[in-house]
Amino acid sequence: MSPTETTPVPLRIAHRAGIAPEATAVRAADGELTYRQFDRRARAVAEELRAAGAGPEDTVLLGVRRGIHWAVGLLGIWYAGAAPLLVDLDAPDERLRTLLEAAGTRHAVAPDTYAAAMLQRRTGRELFWASTTTAAPTAAAQPPADIAPGSLAYVLFTSGSTGMPKPVAVGHAGLAAQVRTLAERYGLTAGDAVLQFAAPAFDVCLEEALPTWCTGGTAVFVADNVLSPAELEPFLAEQRISVVNLPTPYWTQWAKDLERAPRTLPDALRRVVIGSDAGRTADLVNWAVAGHPPVVSCYGLTESTITAASYEPGPAELAAFAGDELIPLGEPLAGVRAYVLDEELREAPPGVPGELYLAGSCLARGYHGRPALTSERFVADPFAGAPGERMYRTGDRVTRAPGGPLVFLGRADDQVKIRGHRVELKEVEAAVAAHPDVVDVVARAVAAPGGPQLAAWAAVTPGSPLTPDALRRHLLAKVPGYLVPAAVTLMERLPRTPGGKLDPRALPAPAPR
Repeated sequence: MSPTETTPVPLRIAHRAGIAPEATAVRAADGELTYRQFDRRARAVAEELRAAGAGPEDTVLLGVRRGIHWAVGLLGIWYAGAAPLLVDLDAPDERLRTLLEAAGTRHAVAPDTYAAAMLQRRTGRELFWASTTTAAPTAAAQPPADIAPGSLAYVLFTSGSTGMPKPVAVGHAGLAAQVRTLAERYGLTAGDAVLQFAAPAFDVCLEEALPTWCTGGTAVFVADNVLSPAELEPFLAEQRISVVNLPTPYWTQWAKDLERAPRTLPDALRRVVIGSDAGRTADLVNWAVAGHPPVVSCYGLTESTITAASYEPGPAELAAFAGDELIPLGEPLAGVRAYVLDEELREAPPGVPGELYLAGSCLARGYHGRPALTSERFVADPFAGAPGERMYRTGDRVTRAPGGPLVFLGRADDQVKIRGHRVELKEVEAAVAAHPDVVDVVARAVAAPGGPQLAAWAAVTPGSPLTPDALRRHLLAKVPGYLVPAAVTLMERLPRTPGGKLDPRALPAPAPR
């Protein structure tokens, strides 16, 4: 039976394996998989997970690194009816323990017994696991689980304003809608080879792979995603990559390098997608003038199931850019509603700033196991045509000119972007304050040549031998690197007003490293 608009993503991939089994689904440094091999190996993982008790609404740690094992593990978890927990395996052990505890995770996929044992040691808990290297069944294996549209598709953590990471729970219905829309937006076909560049702890990794597999293309994993753009170009040419999805700062670096050293890009490359941070219109104009492939700038949040809006200017719009402005957020994708609202939840007139709220099929289910936090950010949609609809408060301040795209103005809260990661300053402060010698702390984002950096000012106990470097080493053992301040200033006390509030104007300049 052919998939419908509401068919969950894993069942769409299984359908592709049935109609084009010998097409290449995955290409990576550790091997290649046809759709037949991809499907069979995923079924083997699913059988082991089912035998271990994993099923609907259970989270399963995707304990494998990028490549064919990541692909097999992801699809295998879904075939079992469970939901992958996407994490950074390079995070400190304490961080991993926190994430698994918050997600209630008791299962994992791993390449082999040694890797599974290491995961259990690092997380401090018994994990019922399945191997991604189990031989594919020769006889007909159990079919993929019959997935309910409203069931849990995956859990991914974002930074939390309370000092604890927030587990975003995305449902299969929302994921299916977004994947279908993005495949159409990027014009994907079975002939495309799409670069898999994003790290597994970013939901963009799903945007790269899932629309590709649902349309029968090939997801090509680059072995090293920290290489420079110039170093990436030969890989794109060799693999005949047609679509890339890159962090905006990385694309900016590429655009400026091409200005300094003009050259022709690989001829198979037909579309560049950028996102996760704000880009500049001057780079967009120079890129287009040089004749490089069209760029689609995307905006979204984990809570909006990856991408919610996109912007691709035509020649007239490019010519109208007067200076070096922020690239607009663009227009909502199909099925997404975007509201610009004031503090009373009234629609702001064109040209008047307001906070951006998102609604529609894109919304996540909420925060996994956090009903109070969910109700705080996912609120009733007073503009919806049906009762019970919700909208998500993004915290982004935007405006919209009459007939024009949404334009980003800044944040309405303490969230900042650090190297593409959404970071709540409260979580940084909580991590610093957890050191026994710290009695008071404040964190801020400060301008730096390579983009915003975190800075922290901490008051320590009298006589403490703590140094900035020692505090940073302490943090690196407990939280991801993007939450560790680049500059730490230790003080006897933080400057505060008579009413006890921080006096930011009295803070000294961040201490250099």
